[in-house]
Amino acid sequence: MFKPSNYASPKFELAMICVIVILGIIFLGLLFKYGDKELHKVAFVILIVFGLILCMLIPIDSVSDEGEHLIRAEMTSRGVLFPEYVNGSYETIGSIYFFLKSTDSTIFNINGDTKINYNLTHYDSAFEQNPFYGYLFSGLGMFFAKLLNLNAIWMLWLGRIFNMVFYASMVSYAIKKTPIFKVPLLFIACLPVCLFQACSLSIDSMLLAIGIYIIAYFFYMCENEFTRLDIIIFSVLTLLCGLCKLPFLGLILLLFFLPAENLNEDNKNRLYLYCIIGLIFVSVIGVLYSKYYAGPALYHSWRNAYMANNNVSISGQVNFILNNPIVFAQNFFDKVPNGIEMFTSLFRMYSPRLGGEYVGSKFVSALITLFFGFICIGYPLENKIKTKARIGALFTFAVIYVGIYLVMLLSWSPVGNLIYDGIHIRYFLPLLFLLPFICGINDSSVKKENMDNYVFVMIIFLISSMILSLSAWYY
Repeated sequence: MFKPSNYASPKFELAMICVIVILGIIFLGLLFKYGDKELHKVAFVILIVFGLILCMLIPIDSVSDEGEHLIRAEMTSRGVLFPEYVNGSYETIGSIYFFLKSTDSTIFNINGDTKINYNLTHYDSAFEQNPFYGYLFSGLGMFFAKLLNLNAIWMLWLGRIFNMVFYASMVSYAIKKTPIFKVPLLFIACLPVCLFQACSLSIDSMLLAIGIYIIAYFFYMCENEFTRLDIIIFSVLTLLCGLCKLPFLGLILLLFFLPAENLNEDNKNRLYLYCIIGLIFVSVIGVLYSKYYAGPALYHSWRNAYMANNNVSISGQVNFILNNPIVFAQNFFDKVPNGIEMFTSLFRMYSPRLGGEYVGSKFVSALITLFFGFICIGYPLENKIKTKARIGALFTFAVIYVGIYLVMLLSWSPVGNLIYDGIHIRYFLPLLFLLPFICGINDSSVKKENMDNYVFVMIIFLISSMILSLSAWYY
């Protein structure tokens, strides 16, 4: 991965190696000492410290669509929660163009990083279809950058940092909440592909943060007594997650596979009544949001021209499928299962300069994938997982997985062309947290503590690999 320029001027790479060696030793010591009883606290510190480095290390607009997310976050920083699309554009500030022209650049090779330019200007895309709360933390970071009258680059950095702090907090709460799979949840939360989205202005940071807590809440209710209030909280969290990406409304299905005996009521059959109410609540709001807000707002951007030029039509695609069910079925059963290979790219990041997604190191990518598979299948089970809950998690996984493909097929692929354009691993990331629960089969006498030490080392290794990868590519 190291280029001639790295050997000619290795100061930055050497500095980063020193930093991760020092931090790695410190955090491994903390993990070994407190990982058993205070893992959620150590996890929070690890994510905050390494996240701070990554937020500044990841180049400008190098995360997929980050430029457009930045514009929405900037609008949120001014209190504009529901953007207004007027005369084909949205109102923003002049500094936005500094970021748009600096795509994939680092702090060392950008031009025009001056004080924030507050002159009002307009841009034609701003992710209006996304819910406002997905940008509250990034917008708050930008607000403080403006309040402190910092250079423009701090709008990006503080926006990312505030997103990362929220992500680290939710990961910590999730680890504290769940009675099982604490270490596997931390491992997945620290995967490079997850950190790359979490340390960005993308709404995927919010999706991941809420998603891991939902899964942890499900684990909690599987193993402990729960009440109606827990079902309400779970339903609301699912709605918040699903409005960020609609297929994840399907997480509400997990409620139907909870052990009825864990419900803290005399009539255990009420669980299914509560589940049906939660399903209706999430489904109705999700459909109304999609039909009357997100759907129309989707056309308020460059996507409108793309859809017109490429004959993309939801109603047209539905009619084609209904009229050609055999063709659809053959294509579906051929293409969709093959997409599982995306889950082998856990070191995958994004680079506009390199023309899309790339894997920084095939060796590291293969190593992480193998270890991830081992974690999912071979991590020692603290308690025997009930078959009903395991089947429910698998069913929910399948529904959301297929749902993402269907949404992309209807909203992004040309009518009659069943190519599933635009599918990326980042769309599926919250599903990764379910895999140890679904696949875990190791009920042997292997001590969990011994296994945890190897996982802790691997966590530090994969974060360090990500930092070195970015250093070698860009600096």
